[in-house]
Amino acid sequence: GVFRRFVEAGRVAYVNFGEDYGKVIVIVDIADHRRVLVENPTSGFPRQMYPLKRLALTSLVVPGILRGCRSGNLKKACEKFDLKAKWENTSDAKKMAKKDTRANLNDFERFSVMINRKNRAFKVRRLAKKILKK
Repeated sequence: GVFRRFVEAGRVAYVNFGEDYGKVIVIVDIADHRRVLVENPTSGFPRQMYPLKRLALTSLVVPGILRGCRSGNLKKACEKFDLKAKWENTSDAKKMAKKDTRANLNDFERFSVMINRKNRAFKVRRLAKKILKK
């Protein structure tokens, strides 16, 4: 396949491991092939070096960000780009939200999820059987 998500200044990523799991960041500068300088002034994530192994790159790129861009410029660019809204529309954000919702269910809600899944599977099987008979 052809690579489409490059490590570059302005690339939006999220932390996929560790205490900052799920936090959205923007790559500001590249230190070497393993570490990058990241920040997200809109969410309050401080500027710091981060290993690439702990980041998952997204398809979003904040336009107009040059290497080593200052925090103020990054904040303006993120607000102009409407980073928060665009992030919430990505499939990664939706998966994380679903995972959070599932993790915070009480016992009855987990039971309801199980029953709904069983009912859906039954309906799918019944429909598949009907289609195969034709």
